[in-house]
Order: sequence, then structure tokens, then C-alpha cells
Amino acid sequence: MRNLIFANITRLKKSRLLLTGIIVSALYTAFLLIMNYLEMTASAENTAVSLNWFFFSAISVAAIFCPIYSGFFVGTEYNDGTIRNKLITGHKRCNIYLANGFTIFGAEGLLFLVSAVIIIVFGIPMFGLNIEYPLHFILYLFAGILMLVAFASLFTMVSMLISNKTSSVAACLIIYAILFILTNYLRIAVFSYYGEVALGGTSNEAARIILEFLYDFLPTGQSLQISSGVILHPYSFFLYSLINITLTTVLGLIVFKRKDIK
Repeated sequence: MRNLIFANITRLKKSRLLLTGIIVSALYTAFLLIMNYLEMTASAENTAVSLNWFFFSAISVAAIFCPIYSGFFVGTEYNDGTIRNKLITGHKRCNIYLANGFTIFGAEGLLFLVSAVIIIVFGIPMFGLNIEYPLHFILYLFAGILMLVAFASLFTMVSMLISNKTSSVAACLIIYAILFILTNYLRIAVFSYYGEVALGGTSNEAARIILEFLYDFLPTGQSLQISSGVILHPYSFFLYSLINITLTTVLGLIVFKRKDIK
């Protein structure tokens, strides 16, 4: 698998799409820093902005990039016959699948690392080393990284099971859009539930459990929670990410091993 990963890293270095993603992510992070700094300095009453939110926003941007890049990366391998050639030269399907998954996660991670460097280099001089609740920050940061693995695992599965690049990219984007829309409805429902309970409404415990489970379990729900800096159930969060990673990886491997690759 090592040779496969090295070959994929070589492709990453030459990827214009990855370079575009890095530039867009970096510019977005710089924009957030500048706008918040201008707002803070506009009035003496404004307090220094916490750096937590900038890091969490960078994680969410990397997650958004995942369905786009995975479809293009794996789809190109199918279109160019690279996967077929790897099989012919004796590489195992399991190794090919996992190497692509590691690479897609690496692309996500690179986007986040670039943004994190910008936050450290420019954000600290602007706002100081202002990290709210350091232990929570570290916990959420690890949760975000695990969430990126879950995203990579999900869209590796989707892209590895579709042999056409255009269809692969379209499928990844459609699935992400559906999950994102569903997650927004879940978010509204979850917080509406708490609002109704606070106002003396009738509590439906079964509905609450289902809504919160889906909101915590879906990677897009995790992304929204991390970007907002409020995770409902931090420890369950880790468990759900691990379940997501395991299910999508196992299912993807089972189907890919039986897939007829022309």
C-alpha cells in the first residue's frame, strides 16, 4: 500500500483542483480574520475575538471540499484506466481502496493545515492567543479531525463504486447537498424541541432522541455543530464518527471487491 500512497501523493502535488481548494480556503480564512479584526477595532467596546471559531470554520470548509475532490480524484483514475492497471500489476483491491481513502483525507487535512497556519501566523497578532476553554477546544479539534475522516470514508465509498468521473462527481455533490439540507432541518427541529420544552410545551422524549441521534450521527450534522462551536454530545460524537467510518469503509470494500472493472 505504501507505493500506492506515494503515487497518490505525487498526483496530489500536481492537482490543480487541490491547489484551487487550498487558495480558496486560505482566502476565506484570511477574509474572516480581516473582517472580524476590522469589526473589533471599529469600537473600543468590542472585545477580542476568540480564535476557536476560525479553526472550526476551517475544518468545515475542508469537509465541503471532500465530495468535490473525491469524485474528481477517483473518477480520473477510472477514466484513465489507472485502477485497472493497478490491478493488472498485482495490487490488491483492498489496498487500492484504502490508499485512495487515505489520500482523500490527506487532501482535506492539507486544506485545514494551510488555514490553521494562516490563523496562527496572522490571527494571533490580531487577536492575541485568545483560545476559549482550551480543553474543550482540543476536544472539538479532535472531533473535527475524526469528522474529516468520516467525510473521506463516505465519499471514498461513493466515488470508488462509480466508474464514470462525471457521474461520480455529480453523485458526491448530490449526496452532500441532500445530507446538508436534511441536517439543516434536523438542526431546526432539535432546537425547536428545546424551545418548546422551555416554554412549557409537551415533551416527546422518543422524538428528541431520534432527532438528536441523526443530528449527531450524520457527518454534515457534525460539521454544523463544530463550525458553531456547540457540540450537543461531545463523547457520543466520537463514537458516531467511528461507526460512520467503519460502516462506509466495510460496505465500500465489500462492493468494490465484487465490482467488475473494465
